[in-house]
Amino acid sequence: MTFKKTLPMFAAAVALPLVFAQGCGDDGMQTSDTADTNDTAPGEEECDSEIEGTIESDTTWTCGHTLSGVLTVKNGAKLTVNPGVTIKGLNGSALVIAKGSQLIAEGTKEQPIVFTSALAEGSRARGDWGGIVLLGDAKNNLQTGSGIAEGLDAGNPDYAYGGGDDAYSCGSLKWVRVEFVGFELTKDNELNGVTFYSCGTGTQVDYLQVHMGKDDGVEMFGGSWSGKHILVTGAQDDSIDSDQGYTGSLQHVVLLQDPAAGNYAFELSNQADNLDAEPRTAPKFVNVTAIGTAAGGDIDTQSAGVRLKEGVAAEFYNAIFVGFHNAAIELTEGATETVATAGGIVFKNSLFSGNSAVDDGATPYVVGEGSTFDLEGFVEGAGNSNLIDTDPQLTSLDFTAPNFAPADGSPLRGAGAAPAGFDAADYIGGVANAEGDWTLGWSTYAAN
Repeated sequence: MTFKKTLPMFAAAVALPLVFAQGCGDDGMQTSDTADTNDTAPGEEECDSEIEGTIESDTTWTCGHTLSGVLTVKNGAKLTVNPGVTIKGLNGSALVIAKGSQLIAEGTKEQPIVFTSALAEGSRARGDWGGIVLLGDAKNNLQTGSGIAEGLDAGNPDYAYGGGDDAYSCGSLKWVRVEFVGFELTKDNELNGVTFYSCGTGTQVDYLQVHMGKDDGVEMFGGSWSGKHILVTGAQDDSIDSDQGYTGSLQHVVLLQDPAAGNYAFELSNQADNLDAEPRTAPKFVNVTAIGTAAGGDIDTQSAGVRLKEGVAAEFYNAIFVGFHNAAIELTEGATETVATAGGIVFKNSLFSGNSAVDDGATPYVVGEGSTFDLEGFVEGAGNSNLIDTDPQLTSLDFTAPNFAPADGSPLRGAGAAPAGFDAADYIGGVANAEGDWTLGWSTYAAN
């Protein structure tokens, strides 16, 4: 690891075994015995250091630091970030966890862990820094079973992902916020907020927000990890994107588009080179609130609900799709239609309202050019128990101060049914009621 504000001995100490338990007070600030960097002992954490390079042995961060470049955790090392710690990123920086290593970032509601821009509040923006990249060893459906992470050095083996260990753990993210991300590392290759490459079922994700990303909020390339309580706000591209054989599930999901920017809430693909590649991308999403740009005033955007393509399978239960400028659902390619007809695509106990605002609701469903597939009938069939053109009566859709809880008397209450293996939920949407609003107390909606 390279520290830019420490003694010269630290500048080359890339692989020091740094378990930082000293040098910071309870408030995370530098204490008097380390205020002078000349007094910093080898292996002792210096708060507010600028860091880049590599970490190659187990390290714990107990106080704040700034990423000044791409920091790669490799060679089986584990990076642990303590509750309440804020990590800032400068332009061009990112945190990459190589295959074999782990990120353990477990905050609390009262002390979330925050990865954010190094710029001052009020001057922050999408793309200020890169984001978090997790590289695992679970299966994907690439022809060779392995790939190199987008936007990173294609010739560096540290950035490879994929294998055969479906139980692989990329680490743990709990009560974590990732903000103002999406720096373009190479042309047309912005990093996402958090990117999961072949992360397996051992990966733990619970209470994760990605806010104001220049590309996707959360993206999965293969793998089988599952998570709960996922909040994506203000993604300029897709809120959730999955392909290359991702087979996990998410429950309790809230996606809120910025009224001025947003592509798909969900973009789900199998694989461009082989639409029937196995394992087929087949995620399940249960208890979702997805709110499009039209909910905030219908500025002309690319905003749409779900895009299903390239032979993907996907299942949605207890989901809300409200206020998308374009279609609520797009389904393209014959291979995807075949999957849908065979039962691999499901929309049940869900609500659709105020979508296709561009043409006053005339085209809420879109299929491929020349296709005769009856997507409307597929979604609105009585057996699906979906609510169409029904006001969900959410408390507030204001992007800067949303309230996702349904009002008393909302049709969402009692209209849901979660499938086996998921938390019991008899309501539609990501939030049951005001008392159960898990998005409160640790999240942010700051514009800059």
